[in-house]
Amino acid sequence: MGRAGGQPVAVLTTPAENLPGRGRPHSRAIVWLKVKTSVSFFTNGYGFATWDGDSTCTKKSATTSVCRATMTIVPEWIPDSDTIDSNRVAGVWRVDATVRANDGDYWISDHIAEYKVKRAARLTTVIAPEKVAKGATATVTGKLSRANWEDLKYHGFTGQQVKLQFRKKGAAHYGTVKTATTGEAGKLSTKVTVTAAGSWRWYFPGTTTTSLKVSAGDVLDLK
Repeated sequence: MGRAGGQPVAVLTTPAENLPGRGRPHSRAIVWLKVKTSVSFFTNGYGFATWDGDSTCTKKSATTSVCRATMTIVPEWIPDSDTIDSNRVAGVWRVDATVRANDGDYWISDHIAEYKVKRAARLTTVIAPEKVAKGATATVTGKLSRANWEDLKYHGFTGQQVKLQFRKKGAAHYGTVKTATTGEAGKLSTKVTVTAAGSWRWYFPGTTTTSLKVSAGDVLDLK
């Protein structure tokens, strides 16, 4: 049995946004697999995803070892992966594995685990005015966008439901106040009646091909 990472892999667009390491933009998936001896991993075969060659196995018992490997996804190589629309490669990927025994025997699995590769999302929040009297109205705006793997830029994501959340000053957690739908260019706008000082943010749960994203909070104070 095996699993890939445990969380979806969100692939971004530029070096500054991606995870550090190896001197190039990348996102990483981690795979764990219980096997008897050594193991090799394979994935769907797109040219922008390569295994790092760091697979290792740790013996847990006389019959079982736990193996781990990482995979690098390079955004700048994605546009060449599909002649129609490279964004189509987002979604569920599979992991194949070959297990080699010490006696030279081997076992092949063509679908030992699955994981999700998603387009990364961006989300902003702005509340205005930033200081109002209790009971007054304030406007919360924002924008939802996601990575486009054709041009490696972010574009507005329209028609998506996004939750507006509020955390009262001194409280530990946010709560959902209402839900809004992104309009043209992924823009969000709604009005709220202010009852207390605190922080406002937008929360996007993600889709099957786009990552979850929570914006930074914007603080509103009372006069």
